[in-house]
Order: sequence, then C-alpha cells, then structure tokens
Amino acid sequence: MRKILVILFFIVTTCPIVTYAQKDSSKALSPEVRFQDSFSQANIHLLKGDNAKALVCLVNCLNINQKSSAANFQLARVYYLDHNYDVALNYALKAHDLKSDNRWYSRFIALIYEKLNDYDNAKKYFQYFLNTNPTYDDYESFYSVQLNFGKFDDAIVTLDKMESLFGYETMYSLHRAELYTQKNDINRAAEEYKRIIRTDSTNLSAYGLLEELYYNHGKLAEAQEVQKRIARIDPNNPLSHLSQAMLCRTSGQVDCFYENLVESFKSDKITIKDKLLIISDIFNDNKIFDEDKVETLFQTLNDFFPESALVHSNFADFYLFVNKPDQALEQLELAVKHNLSDYKNFHTIFQLYFICEDYDGLRKFVDNALEMFPDVAEVYMYSAVADMGLKKFDDASDGFSSARDFGIEFSPAANDYCFYFGYYNYLLNSKKIAFDYFDKYFNGNSLDWYFTLRYVYCLVDSRQNLKRAEQLLASLDKEHHKYYYYYYVSAYYKYVIGDVSGAKTDIAIALRLEPDKPSVKNLAAEIDKMK
Repeated sequence: MRKILVILFFIVTTCPIVTYAQKDSSKALSPEVRFQDSFSQANIHLLKGDNAKALVCLVNCLNINQKSSAANFQLARVYYLDHNYDVALNYALKAHDLKSDNRWYSRFIALIYEKLNDYDNAKKYFQYFLNTNPTYDDYESFYSVQLNFGKFDDAIVTLDKMESLFGYETMYSLHRAELYTQKNDINRAAEEYKRIIRTDSTNLSAYGLLEELYYNHGKLAEAQEVQKRIARIDPNNPLSHLSQAMLCRTSGQVDCFYENLVESFKSDKITIKDKLLIISDIFNDNKIFDEDKVETLFQTLNDFFPESALVHSNFADFYLFVNKPDQALEQLELAVKHNLSDYKNFHTIFQLYFICEDYDGLRKFVDNALEMFPDVAEVYMYSAVADMGLKKFDDASDGFSSARDFGIEFSPAANDYCFYFGYYNYLLNSKKIAFDYFDKYFNGNSLDWYFTLRYVYCLVDSRQNLKRAEQLLASLDKEHHKYYYYYYVSAYYKYVIGDVSGAKTDIAIALRLEPDKPSVKNLAAEIDKMK
C-alpha cells in the first residue's frame, strides 16, 4: 500500500470527478453527486483489484462526507485486504459508530479483532452481531472462534445457547463431551454421552464413546460396565471388537488395536461418521498412528462403502496428511463423482492438479466446473492456472482477469490468487511483480508446504535470496520430505550453492520417487556434471 501522502498527491489524476472541459459545469454538482461518483469509481477499482486507486477514491469520499458509514467501511476493507489491521479497525469502528445497527459491521470488526488476537473484543462484537436475527451458521462461526482461542467455557455456553434456539441435537452433546474432556472434567463429559443414551437407549456409538472415555482416564470398572450393557443390547455387535480395540490401545498393543478396528469397521452397525471420528482421533496420537494400518482402515471403508463421497474425501485427507497428492487426487475425484454439489472438494482437486502438475487434467476438470459454478471466482483463477501450465499465457491472462471480475481478491481464495498470479508473472519473467505477489501471499497465509517449495524454487532459480530459500527449506517438517518435489528443490538449491555431495544425494532420492519427470532427469544430468 502506498503511503497516504503519495496517494493524496495523485488524487486528481486517479479519481477525477469531471474533466477540465467540464470545469464550469462542475460547480453546479452537489456534494451528494460528487460523493456518489467517487464511491462508484472506488467500487470499480475494487472489482478490478486496484486497491490503491480505490483507496484514493474512498479518501475523496470522506473529504466530501466524513459521516458516510459505507465509505468508512469500504476503507476498512481495503486496509484489511492489505493486512493493515490496526488502520482497518479504526475505519471499521467509525463505520460502526455511524451505523451501529448494521450487523455486518459488527461481524467485520470481530474478524479484525480475531486477526489482532484480541479475543475479548472479538467476542464483544460477535455478540453485537448475534443480537440481530442470528442464524445457525452465525453461532457456528462464533463457536469456531472460541475453539481457536481455546475458550472452552465460552464455547460450552455457545452450544447451550444454540440448543435453546435451535433445539437439541446429538451433536451438541458430542461437542460438549469433547470440551469437558479437554477440561479434564470426565464426569460431565460422561453425562453428555449418557444424555445421548437417554434419548436413544440403543445408540451403540454413544456407548462406545462413553466406554472409550472411561478407559482413557483409568476408570476401568466403569468401562467394563458399559461393555456389559453393549453385550446385553446386541451380543454379536461389532462394538465388542471396538471395545477390545480400546483395551489394546490402552495397553499399547498396536497390532491388536488395528486388527480389532478392522473387524469392527466391517459392520454397518457403526456409522460411517463414527468410524471416521475414530480414524481422526488416531491421527492425533503419535503413539498409535501407523500410516500403513490407517490406510488399511480406509481401504476397508472404501470396500464396504464404495459410493460414499464422505469416505472418499476423508481418505483423500489422509493421503494429503501423509503427502501423497496423487492418491489424494484419485480419492477426491471419486468423492466429486458421488457428490457433485460439495464445492469444497472442487477447491482441493484444483490444488492437487497443480501439485501433481497435471495441467491437461486441470483444464478438463475446470471446464466441467465452469458449467456447474459459473459465478465462482476461484474456478476462473484455476482456469488461468491450467492455461499457465500449458503455456497458453494469453488465455491465462484472460482467466486471471475474469477471476478478478468475479471478486477473487475478496474471496476465501484471495491468498492463493496472490501466489498463482505471482507465479504467472514469474514465468513471464516479470520478477519484480512476481515477488511482490509472493510476498503478499506469504504475509497473509500460513505457509502451505507445496507453495513454499515453489517459492523456494523461484528464489533459487532467480538467485534472488538464497538465505531465505535455505530458511524455508529448513522450516518444512520431515513429513513433507516424502514427496519428490522437496528433494528436487533441495537438490537445485544445493546445486546452485555448489554443494556437490548434497545435490547428488537429494536428486538420487527425487529420481527414485519420480523417475520419469523430465525436470528431475534434466537436473540430474546437470548435477552429474558437477565436480
């Protein structure tokens, strides 16, 4: 963002109200007309992605009418997009003071305070927001914020409020049980599971969760009592295998744990969601997590529920977790096949095509997505990415332009847009523009491992900042070393700095993981020439 003084210097040329030839007639224009003209131009600049020019026009609006809540709010949004949260907050608060009944102003202020890591004020403005016609999704957003800040007591209060407004759901008890468990209040956690059982005395999943809770916290007598009740309800129930699995887990018998889980997963008496919750819990336990055995669990689910989009999408999440993007893409394509309406799977598939460097596949997938989601900015962005990968740069330029027209810079994919547009400019050798956009991406995003590697490649390839490249490579977790591209980029970095031994070691691993990649073979040939 340019400094304010520089911006104001260019007001006349950037945001004109009338031409010189219209000077005499302009005297008759009212402040309201001049305000609307500047405000309209600001919105046009925002749609085009030119935030600097939009800011100039909005400042001009406030010079005409300081009490415009809309102009103050739009200025807040511009500064927010530039990650200048303190200034954004100042203008957002002014907008709120001028129009305190606008619930979206309150929601936006809460969002800024969340970015500033100020929970108390985020909570305050969320409560303003929730005081006016709140929906279930509104409360769910507030609940998520409370979880992010670790405010478990407040989260429980929110769940109670949701239940009072929208009626009881089993999910509320499940969430409360998890929160009480986090607080180590085992008795209250158990009561939540018992509440589910009181509403449905045959809910074997609730019995299983209650039994697991008792086992995990050393209440073996209580756990065995629950197990007896399960046996009375259904002597041949797969929960007996599940119970045995929990016992094996408690005693550290990993093979026994997975063997019993596989048997329990073969039954439809445990719901798909409950099975996925069990797997999710395994992910968080390093003592019990075993990649091959978890893959077997997912394969068992796949065999029994081959048309479940939920199973396929969770299987894809597993493959992403262990850095196997090709397998993740295969599972997500199956998920989309069985549930075309769930857009979040499309988002991940777009990224995976890019990671897998399958631009022909991305092009075909985007063409289908455009028919189903013609108004989604992200689809146009990935249309540009596909053309960029296919070296159709003019078409890519049109795709990025369409993405901006549909508001990509104000969408959840705004940070990804910064990366892709930066990479597009890098390929066109516009490196200053490229690195400006890369910086925007990394300033506004937790570092995605694959995008980080692409960034490192650009740093090394341009000899722009090898120290930064070294730091970013060192920051990646060991789990990310399972993918060939890590070794390819690391080998390239070592090749550039003259580390012959290190370059040869890394490129050998890259070749073993992806022997047919032309880029890998070409780099291997160059490294082989090193002395």
